[in-house]
Amino acid sequence: MGTKQVTVIDSRRITLTNIEKKLWPQDGLTKAHLIKYYTDVAPYMLPHLQGRPLTLTRYPNGINSKFFYQKQCPAYAPDWIRTYQVASNTGDIDYILAEERACLTWLANQAVIEIHPWLSQIDNPQCPSQVIIDLDPAEGCTFSDVVLVAFLVKELLDQLQLVSHVKTSGATGLHIYVGLALQYSYKVTSSFVAYIGQLLVKTIPDKVTTERLVKNRTGRVYVDHLQNLPGKTIVAPYSVRPRPMAPVSTPILWRELNSIVPNQFTVTTVLPRLIRTGDLFAPLVEERQTIDHIIPLFRHLLA
Repeated sequence: MGTKQVTVIDSRRITLTNIEKKLWPQDGLTKAHLIKYYTDVAPYMLPHLQGRPLTLTRYPNGINSKFFYQKQCPAYAPDWIRTYQVASNTGDIDYILAEERACLTWLANQAVIEIHPWLSQIDNPQCPSQVIIDLDPAEGCTFSDVVLVAFLVKELLDQLQLVSHVKTSGATGLHIYVGLALQYSYKVTSSFVAYIGQLLVKTIPDKVTTERLVKNRTGRVYVDHLQNLPGKTIVAPYSVRPRPMAPVSTPILWRELNSIVPNQFTVTTVLPRLIRTGDLFAPLVEERQTIDHIIPLFRHLLA
């Protein structure tokens, strides 16, 4: 039987179990490392989860074993964990809301590696507060290709008078965020990203694709506007990924983009970086930009 120990996080009593279990066996990283990381990163991560229902990815036996997605808050969860109920075709779903540090500690003890928040918040669930341009390199792409496309996205957004923020995906891609006023439907925001994708394809067709069939994307960076539809999620800022070395999806400065490599931000390197830089995505939390002036450019996609 695995070991148990009790910890108290901000007056919340949590029993930690099997903390010696190796979740990244090839790297010697255990559940204890995951728990410590999420507990320590909480002050930086929680503002990006506030009021956002979560889809969680759990790896109870490590990243090389079976995993499962979890939306429903389990019956055994502590009663202090807040939830948000959503009706679905299969019954009501009680999504977890991670709104305090102890919740992240508890989730890590459940071997939750990836944390995926909604793009909207529970006080206005139909209107996303951010739009995300997900740059996903297909087979045959290099990270340099992704960086090239990301800078072009920034140039387009600058021309549209929109402030943008970039983070690593924690894998091989990049995620570009734009904070929005709470007045646009998911149809509008997904159509906006589709429009950006079309502009990219017209500009550098040999580097970018919006093709949904994986076999037709080879050698290009895929721009997926469907990630901005209701119910879709993308990995949160500071979420760990189930890949070798335990990489972390990490906000960066645009000027850093030419000098980074995808796997340099990990559970062992991100916290020292945050102490130096602070949360580079902090402005995004309150950023409320309008796209009224842009909608006429992609109105045909809304028909």
